[in-house]
Amino acid sequence: MSPAQKFLNSVPLLLLVLFSNLPAIARPYSLGPRQTGEVILDESVIGPKGFIIRVGSNGCTGRNSFDVSVKKEPGVSDRAPHYVLTVVRKVPDECKAIVDDGAVIAFDLQKDCGITGNYTYSLSNPVSSPHPFLQPADSFFSSALKDKALPVADIREVRPQPFEQFTMVHGYFSCLLPVDWKRSHDLDEKESSGIYQVRLTRPGMSKPEDGEKYYFPEPLIYVGYYSARNSDGKTYESFIADYERLRLKNAGSRNSSYRRAEKSTVGGHEATITAYEVFQDTPRGPLFTNRYWLKARFVVIRAREGFYVVALKSPRDFYDQCLPTFQAVLDSFKPAR
Repeated sequence: MSPAQKFLNSVPLLLLVLFSNLPAIARPYSLGPRQTGEVILDESVIGPKGFIIRVGSNGCTGRNSFDVSVKKEPGVSDRAPHYVLTVVRKVPDECKAIVDDGAVIAFDLQKDCGITGNYTYSLSNPVSSPHPFLQPADSFFSSALKDKALPVADIREVRPQPFEQFTMVHGYFSCLLPVDWKRSHDLDEKESSGIYQVRLTRPGMSKPEDGEKYYFPEPLIYVGYYSARNSDGKTYESFIADYERLRLKNAGSRNSSYRRAEKSTVGGHEATITAYEVFQDTPRGPLFTNRYWLKARFVVIRAREGFYVVALKSPRDFYDQCLPTFQAVLDSFKPAR
């Protein structure tokens, strides 16, 4: 055999030795519990506030095994962005248990993904063909079909919060307001003060009765415009400065919590968001005392002349129920000054 032939015969072996020492190319997908990357799902269920997935597991797969990648895109309207979510396995499952039906993991859009307000979203992960060990009765799909077969009379229809368009006198601002909140719009008292406001309360969330030990006030949504000549003498800067003094004064208090002010924009205008919780302990008659935590969120919006305030104040027990309505009002708010 010639020297040239010997060299050619040794080439495959030489290439095998060289390439066996190179690092493995990372897979873009997690095809099994031991691989990291975008997860191939066994099943998924998507809801308005979160989603649930079923994934493969070797016994050590949990919520902390995954991250959720969030990509913001233009939405169906300028007030509702769209988010594309991708579940990525960051921790390989090296355990050796036999988990036939995998692991079920739930994700909360606000807590786990930072998504709030009005939005649409979708899940980009691919879903695999049926798991060979999954019992059909245990699947999300089978459960949904079973629920669909219920009589129509047993299904409660849940309608979204009804709103209507509102425009303040002189066109100072416009926004959507919930129609089933009680509205107070006393112009005669405030118009001469240079303050134009609408107040909304939600009756019926707490119904006091004689002999009960506490009473919660009704949640309040406030939308107002302070003209440059308002009788309170307030400005955008002084409103925020007053809050900052209050925050510093109550730093370390066990009966209050004031968050640092955050910069934002609303309707193309500069805005500042403040939020706090304060423990309320006030007498109610000779025998009882009101004790509850009051939670509030104020959005102060700069105007060319004066400023706007959009706020929510509610007992903490009801705050989360009222927050989506408040957010819808804020998202629709259009300043005209």
